[in-house]
Amino acid sequence: MKAYFSKPGKMIFTLFLVMNLVACKKGFLDKSPLDSVNSTNFFKTASDLQIFVNGFYGRLAPQYNTQGGTGTTGGGNSNLAMDANTDMMIVQTTVTGSLYRWDSNSVPAEADDNWSGSYANIRSDNYFLYYANLNSEKTEAASHYIGEGYFFRAWDYFRLLRNFGAAPIITELLNDNDTEKLFVPRASRYEVAKQVIADLDLAIAKLHWKGEGQGAIAGRVTKDAALALKARVALYEGSWEYYHSRKASPYAMPGKNGTEFLEMVETTVSQLINRHGAKIFTAAGDKMNAYNQLFAQKNAANIDGVFLYKVYDAALLTLSHNFFFKILDSGPSITDHLTDTYLNKDGTPQVPSATYTATLNQLSTNLDPRFRQTVWTPDRGPLNQLAGRGGDGDPFRYPIIASQAPYTSIGFTSTGYRNFKGAVLAQEATKGETDDILMRYEESLLSLAEAKAILGTISQADIDKTVNVIRNRVGMAPLNMAALPATAYREDLGFDLNSPAIVNEIRRERTVEFALEGFRLNDLKRWAVYEKVINGYQPKGAILQESLDYFNRSASQIELDKGANQTLYSQIRKDGYMLSEFNLVTGSNVDRFPNGRINPWFKQADFRTGGRGLYINPARDYLSAVPLQQIKLYQTNNAVLSQNPGWN
Repeated sequence: MKAYFSKPGKMIFTLFLVMNLVACKKGFLDKSPLDSVNSTNFFKTASDLQIFVNGFYGRLAPQYNTQGGTGTTGGGNSNLAMDANTDMMIVQTTVTGSLYRWDSNSVPAEADDNWSGSYANIRSDNYFLYYANLNSEKTEAASHYIGEGYFFRAWDYFRLLRNFGAAPIITELLNDNDTEKLFVPRASRYEVAKQVIADLDLAIAKLHWKGEGQGAIAGRVTKDAALALKARVALYEGSWEYYHSRKASPYAMPGKNGTEFLEMVETTVSQLINRHGAKIFTAAGDKMNAYNQLFAQKNAANIDGVFLYKVYDAALLTLSHNFFFKILDSGPSITDHLTDTYLNKDGTPQVPSATYTATLNQLSTNLDPRFRQTVWTPDRGPLNQLAGRGGDGDPFRYPIIASQAPYTSIGFTSTGYRNFKGAVLAQEATKGETDDILMRYEESLLSLAEAKAILGTISQADIDKTVNVIRNRVGMAPLNMAALPATAYREDLGFDLNSPAIVNEIRRERTVEFALEGFRLNDLKRWAVYEKVINGYQPKGAILQESLDYFNRSASQIELDKGANQTLYSQIRKDGYMLSEFNLVTGSNVDRFPNGRINPWFKQADFRTGGRGLYINPARDYLSAVPLQQIKLYQTNNAVLSQNPGWN
């Protein structure tokens, strides 16, 4: 069994989890069941502190949520589909509302859990930190758990920063009579970011390194994770201030250009480099699978470069998942924007053409090896021979693209690019136990590279200890600053035509390395290119002809292929449902764009040739609206809570 929470703490962990959930539902100004804890006889021993802070861990899953969700304590099948509903990944069954806002009004919602849930969590954080600092024993173990408390308060304020920018800062333990302190105005986004950094500095000072000292055990927050989060926050706010100031956007921070935060990144990441050097997961030198299988580890405790992860153990608190479903061709589907971002494996750019002709196998052979380890390609062999979920033993029985084809009333198909990143290839029981990676060293390395590139201080030595360490794991050609790809960068992929080539190459590296992990939406916003990527975009897929040639074969040809060609897709479902019954008819259950690529939303007028495509309002949609109920609550207490740009 994986070490996570101590057995005596399980029952009390559940109690605090319930308390936190109740607090989220009631809102941050309401009195919560925290009163049930007797602060005079609790918060004294390290064990007391551990038991309380255990209840904070549910906020961290599933994975790093770009929308700021609070997470859950189990279940979920989207740990590598966190970029769904961005330009990199779509959901076939609906045109996403968050990026298709042609007719949406600017009236704020009454409530938003990203606001109320964050403050409910912060109230718990403040309660814990007050009494832990006041009552606890002065031991290294107790100090570590107090460090976890500061980490989680930083996590919660960063959630507010990402979603709302400016936000009220409350760091004291308040009671119902502290009206003046409860209804404080929104602090600027700069001040919120500074608060996050301050909490992380306290956390870093108190936490132990991974695997050292009491508390720094499997699945728990460590000094490594706190440093990684500090680098994440510093890059986020620094680049936001830099690009929005440069473009004079409505979201710029007056008088700030981001330099203060960008300069923090190097000093922060250098501490990680001094400790970890070039150690990242390499699968014992298996460059064909190292990147892919990093995300399919049953126990991430000793995996190089994994700083924070959610433990899944069916025997522990019934924590399990069904991540093994991620290869299925229903649900999230990768788009051309990700595929077109990859370089060739020799480091040269792909050459676009009016007619798209690259097959999945050709892309697998020619592109950066991470493409093949992210997107399923038929040269791996028949899908129905892959190991996977237990039970029926054949979870991959649905053919690529055709899984939606029989349901013509839906009018949606896959893009043909099926997620393969983190595929669970070992036989897995119906309750999966592969750990879910939340923070890893590679992010910190690329944060250092990006920050120095923006500041104009990056050198080849910096590239060699960051980008090239990551590329070497898969056998990708190293990045050479003296021979950058001669390419016209595409704004619709998120590149900046006014930035140096090295900045764009590091953007590319980040996009490829963290594909489907949940960073894309925030990256587009902090780079101030959100509308340039989204507006007018019509998601495209692989070439349709490849699927037509395969799925519309005759029954006799299918029989020949079953015996002679082992590099095709699965030929037949376990229940005997022949591929011929998935016949594809262009214009009926599938269609394509003039360049030959699949059109997954072909029955929607805005996503056919000449249609409007996706749309966000650049004067409004970079930040969420402050919920109306909170603005009204301030008004009833003779206070003012300001609204974000573009919202009524």
